[in-house]
Amino acid sequence: MKAFAWRRETDNNKANYCLQVENIKGKRALNKVVKILGDWEIIGDGYNAKTEEYTVIFSSDFDNPHKWQAWAEEFPIYLVELTSHGNEKLRNKKLVKAGAVL
Repeated sequence: MKAFAWRRETDNNKANYCLQVENIKGKRALNKVVKILGDWEIIGDGYNAKTEEYTVIFSSDFDNPHKWQAWAEEFPIYLVELTSHGNEKLRNKKLVKAGAVL
């Protein structure tokens, strides 16, 4: 599994982030992802019949970007943030190094 995140511009003062989790193999893994992201809103999903993998897109508001960063550092799935300049930034480096990601 791998997750990508990006910030969306909104009219309010909150920081809105989208999170796309890809390569979810099977219903059990899908249920685990949905449980981990239980307080996030599902805004899109898909299924690839050839590879039998799911993709789900979630959305959530954070009070500020620092709260997002703190949350992202603890996220248990390999997480890459796509910055506004188009660069990729690994957000949960410590968990990846420790082997504690799904």
